Amino acid sequence: MSIEWISILVVVGMLGLMTLGLPLAWSIGAVAVALTLYKFDPGVLMMLVSRVFDMSLNYTLMSVPLFVLMAGILQRSGVADQLFRAVYVWAGNLRGGLAIGTILANAIMASMVGIIGAEIVTFGLIALPEMLRKNYDNRIALGSIAAGGGLATLIPPSVVFIVYGMTAGCSVGELFLAGVLPGFLLGLMFLLYVYVRCRISPYLAPLVESDEGDLTFMQKLATLKDLVLPVLITAGVLGSIYAGIATPSEAAGVGVVLSIGAAAVNRRLNWQMIKESLYETLKISCMLSWLFFGAQTIIGAYTLAGGTTFVTNSLKAMDLGPWGTVILMNLIWIFLGCFLDWIGILFLTVPIFLPIILDMGMDPVWFGVVYCMNMHIAYLTPPFAPSAFYMKSITPPEISMGQIYMASLPYLWLTVVATVVITAWPELSLWLPKLLLRH
Repeated sequence: MSIEWISILVVVGMLGLMTLGLPLAWSIGAVAVALTLYKFDPGVLMMLVSRVFDMSLNYTLMSVPLFVLMAGILQRSGVADQLFRAVYVWAGNLRGGLAIGTILANAIMASMVGIIGAEIVTFGLIALPEMLRKNYDNRIALGSIAAGGGLATLIPPSVVFIVYGMTAGCSVGELFLAGVLPGFLLGLMFLLYVYVRCRISPYLAPLVESDEGDLTFMQKLATLKDLVLPVLITAGVLGSIYAGIATPSEAAGVGVVLSIGAAAVNRRLNWQMIKESLYETLKISCMLSWLFFGAQTIIGAYTLAGGTTFVTNSLKAMDLGPWGTVILMNLIWIFLGCFLDWIGILFLTVPIFLPIILDMGMDPVWFGVVYCMNMHIAYLTPPFAPSAFYMKSITPPEISMGQIYMASLPYLWLTVVATVVITAWPELSLWLPKLLLRH
């Protein structure tokens, strides 16, 4: 069987198994084993196991469960509640202040943990009841939480950047810096959209009562103390990396210690909270590990079968030029994002795309930012749309998945626009790394 038909059957096989309800990791792994047994001797399976084992020894990978644990502790420590209150107090006099405060709080929270699901669930539980109680339109309430939580794909310490850096062999510190300006740009676009939309259509976000929105300047100033813990945690995690004191994995450990300290300061630290956070970390880490293993096996099997060479030669044969090739890669990511998780997309495409990018003389750090922008699109794109499923898990039963999809649509298009901008102007991503790390 030709490699062309094998490539088609690999994609169809994975999508077919997932349609039948098989988890993504198992679907990928099953296709990898079937491909290996079809093309090679059964002994080749041991080579795939060795590939998985080598990946599991990657020191950078240790940071993922540590950041997940950090997110779990912060979710239960009261820091998110304090953060939301502080930013909302300052945005409260604006039309759509609750939604604006939610996006700002998500951006600040992203700079601490970098876990999208944790952010959406946390602020969904905190901000959504408040917005619904204040008669906010569902489109504003749901969209601001789903899209704001997705900022964790770009704002460091993004777990997506960590895994990309491990796969592409890039400096995670450079990737973190490269994500700052794009993350700021995207967050600013979301804020402007909410503000303008609510000014044009005031019924979408009624103004709050005077006792909640019209605090004196001194009263507002007093709320800044609630930002002390988030600032300290962010400075401890990111500052230790940029100062060269700690690796990303060590910085994740610093973040866990600081989050425990924050819980203790807020008098939320107890054995039950630690136990719940550890159990949640175990579940998520096991799920991610299986995805890592499945993705490594399919890439190994497909590479041995000549798949990566086939895809590389096919892209070069199209003669699209550097930017035409990058546009095609973006379109492939957007398509795959409708059906696959970001981890599966990363392991399936980046090992194939990256050598092409390097051959064209393009920067792998910028390419990582473009990938993360596309993954933010994927988080909002149905039918997979992980953000929508996170939202559905904490919304009242009368809110349907269709409503969540429609609420996310404007933010999806804004992310597409931002992705075009970041793709077209690489310096927006590379300016900070060049300024601070590259000499």
